[in-house]
Amino acid sequence: MESQETSKKHFYLKWPWNVVVYIVLVVLLRIFAIPAILAIIWWNKKQQPDGPEEGYCLQRTRGRLIGLIWAALFLAGGGLAIWFFVAVQTMPYEVEKLKEELHFGYYLIPVGGAAAILIGIYLAYRSLQDALVPEKSALAQSIRNQLDYPDEAPPVKELFAMVDQDLKQDGQWCGKMGIGKEWVLGDEVSSIPRIRGVFSREEHRTRRAGKRTQAVHIYEVWIVDDRQQRQVTSLKSKQELEEAMDCLQRRAPAAVFGVYDSKAYKDLVYTKDDMQQYAQEHAYQQRKARQDEQARREQERLAQNQVLTLPDGSVTSRITWDTIHQLLLQPAQTGKAVPFQLVPGVPIQGQGHTFSRLVGLAGGVAKPTRILMEEYSGTPGVPGQYAWTRDMSTGETEEVLRGWLRGEIPSLRDWTHMERAGRTWQRVLEQQKGGTSSIPPQPHPDWPWCMTVGGEPGSISDPSWRQVETVLRGLNQEADSYLILEQKDPQNPATCWFIQCAVALQGPDQGSYSVEIGFATPGGSSLWEWMMPDVQDAIRYFSDAYYHRGLDVSRFQKMGI
Repeated sequence: MESQETSKKHFYLKWPWNVVVYIVLVVLLRIFAIPAILAIIWWNKKQQPDGPEEGYCLQRTRGRLIGLIWAALFLAGGGLAIWFFVAVQTMPYEVEKLKEELHFGYYLIPVGGAAAILIGIYLAYRSLQDALVPEKSALAQSIRNQLDYPDEAPPVKELFAMVDQDLKQDGQWCGKMGIGKEWVLGDEVSSIPRIRGVFSREEHRTRRAGKRTQAVHIYEVWIVDDRQQRQVTSLKSKQELEEAMDCLQRRAPAAVFGVYDSKAYKDLVYTKDDMQQYAQEHAYQQRKARQDEQARREQERLAQNQVLTLPDGSVTSRITWDTIHQLLLQPAQTGKAVPFQLVPGVPIQGQGHTFSRLVGLAGGVAKPTRILMEEYSGTPGVPGQYAWTRDMSTGETEEVLRGWLRGEIPSLRDWTHMERAGRTWQRVLEQQKGGTSSIPPQPHPDWPWCMTVGGEPGSISDPSWRQVETVLRGLNQEADSYLILEQKDPQNPATCWFIQCAVALQGPDQGSYSVEIGFATPGGSSLWEWMMPDVQDAIRYFSDAYYHRGLDVSRFQKMGI
């Protein structure tokens, strides 16, 4: 069931018309076409906020057409070299002069030209093959190589769909590298369960050409799998490299992490002895088993903070995954749908919303399971006004429930937004939503903080609580005296949550502290306000937000923007 939020159509240049337009612009404007091409690329990306319509993998293979530029340069250089050699042959005096000056190098001119032409033809062939015949592309082959039975791999459309779906649901982007729960998309594709080592390469080289000094910076991620195969991805900055290493360490914690060309890297890549390879794999499996056990215990610990309502109406706080799994299997035994409910002790935050309960109607293997997650009303014990629902398969249901027991909210991309209507729910219409819920959302537990202080240039990243409290106590009745504590989604900076404070300058609330909560997405924004008489009240709310203790938003009033 597709959410109406994602069904809105946007205009942008699709393949292959975008390439045609780029070529026409280059022919007409030459080098001046670059700004126009960059503007079109920016517009196309903006109109596809949930990722490219054709998928990340197919977009990556089509991007290999950029290799035609290098192919053209090699072909042009090789052609010029051969033309120069042939032209000189018609002038005997110049031939003798060149033979004296270049000696043996003179006869290498046609050889080098022919080699450049062959390289250009090869680059052009590879670029066109990757872009126009994706089933034979290097990217598709790298996915096949990750499967247990490469010869029995499904068609390329299904191969790419496996990676695309994982990245859309759980992907984190570090530059051009996308890291999901099962796959890593870089210059090649890596299967996370097969990763045995991840190594960072950061090198800075300088070279002089006459009076000019050129600096070359290398930032690469080297991934080594269980076959000792390496997948290398080049990134643009040190920040992208650090973010990629940090994310990979969370997604593949049992792998070996280190620096390229270190002893750990060489031991993992160059070991040929069977006994040593067996010892490395055994050590990996031991690390993985320990971490899986820790994750299981943590999940059970978190689950004990929830209350499960069983189909017969009884409740229990002793929740294990086996209990949930048996509920999902029960319809296959009884032939009837099985209702259940999970209520956490503390509302769960995620995807820009706060949720107070999950209701499920298990359908078994034959029928889908319906999941409804109710948004927190802002007041304990008061039912929420909005919810999100979706019908899903047994496998998807298990993944959502496991995440809920860990305190994680799945991507709401394909969920339907619902509004309470008496004792039932109805779909929220686009014109009713205004882009966000009428209840202020909670700050995101994983997004970084950024502080902006009125009258001071720039902003402060990752401020300490002492800095925030000091600014709050120093606010006064001046036009430029205010504080904004903000979070931005690292994957989509247009989505942000913030809490801000200023002293009212006039009116009946003059001298009071205006505390406002705001949430903005590409689809809209909302703002809520509460006037507080004392700075200590404002400090308490900022502290609850900063430390993610859960804001009491029941007294905030929505404002028109």
